Amino acid sequence: DWAASQVTMANTGNADDAINKTSIVSTKLKAIYKDNILPAEKRYRYDFFYESPHLTDVEFDAKPQVMLVGQYSVGKTSFIRYMLGRDFPGARIGPEPTTDRFTCLINGPDERTIPGNALSVHPDLPFRGLERFGVSFLSRFEGSQLPSSVL
Repeated sequence: DWAASQVTMANTGNADDAINKTSIVSTKLKAIYKDNILPAEKRYRYDFFYESPHLTDVEFDAKPQVMLVGQYSVGKTSFIRYMLGRDFPGARIGPEPTTDRFTCLINGPDERTIPGNALSVHPDLPFRGLERFGVSFLSRFEGSQLPSSVL
């Protein structure tokens, strides 16, 4: 039992070290952006010419995102269901094309579908930059929120 507890403590220490190092790197990257890159973006009006808003802490702190792309009925939704171990709000599976939109899965306390225009203006989500693609894109973009440790 003592050896098992030592292994558990060592593994926990490594995970904590990795989290701390990630936090330090993230903090330094934010500082570099705010102190060096952001002033240049503002000076040369990067947001105006490239229709891309300045980065915020939300974008820096967001988890990495994965995009699945493929022909219809090749198993994208089934793969996501397998990874989650369950269905998710808005999931549709059938023999002909059933998913005619971009769906982002979000960890949250309750199950619900969130329209794309609401996602693009939500202050705590990293989708603010999608506003530039307009209403036609945002009407085909939605969020599927559900509680999941995988997300």
